[in-house]
This record gives sequence, C-alpha cells and structure tokens, in this order.
Amino acid sequence: MPLVARLFDGSTVQARPLPGGIGQASALKLSYSSYQKASRVLAAVAYALASDHGVEAELLNIADRRTTSYLAETAYFPKVAARSWRWGPEMKEAAHALEEAGLPSDLADAAAAVMERWAGLKDTSPDLALVLERLHPGPSGKPA
Repeated sequence: MPLVARLFDGSTVQARPLPGGIGQASALKLSYSSYQKASRVLAAVAYALASDHGVEAELLNIADRRTTSYLAETAYFPKVAARSWRWGPEMKEAAHALEEAGLPSDLADAAAAVMERWAGLKDTSPDLALVLERLHPGPSGKPA
C-alpha cells in the first residue's frame, strides 16, 4: 500500500491508489465530476421543463424504472452514436422548448453538438473506440 494511502488507515476515507503517474487521480475526479454534476444539472432542468407542463410525475415515474447509471452503460454509447442523426435534432428541439420556457438550454445544445460529431455513424454498428475517437477533433480541428 502506498505511503499516502496509509495516512487514511483507520479513517472513513477509502484511499484507492491508481496505476500510472501524476495526474491520474485528477483525471478520474474530473471525469466523474463532469458526469455527476452535469447529469444532476440536466436532471433539474428537465424536471423544471416537465413541471412547467404538468408532467413531472410522469417524468419521475419513467426515471424510477432505471436501475443503473448511464455512466456504467458504456456498451450503449455506440448505439447512441448510431442514432445521433435522429437524436441530435431532438436535442435541438429540447433546447428550443427550454428557451421558450425561459430555462437554460446550453446542456441540450451541447448534447446536440456532441451528436453532430457522430453524424457519420448513422445506422452503423460502431465499436466503442470509434465512438470515443469521433468526440475528438481531427487534425483540421474539425470532428474526425
């Protein structure tokens, strides 16, 4: 056990040493916090829109049927990418509905922008590596 991890022996903190060099813990923290915090903010905005239209109970009913985290469902990312040609415009519609309700639309717009990077994967069966690769810009600065 690394020396730093031993500092937490006997406490409620569970130190988890990571392989690799300096920066691994920060990368993990930022990766998880970007998902956790953005998803909670998006959930609050979605709930506000549902509440404005009187369908918040139905939204919660749908959400209550979920048993896992979307973050843990990495095998589903390629399916999302292959459907992004259809889902991207839906996110733009959601952004428009949020704007009309006076709610922030930035997260919906950002989701649509991500889906635009996957546009060329329409009706394919891409693997996870390709889906993630398409999120990075190519040498031209444009999505790969």
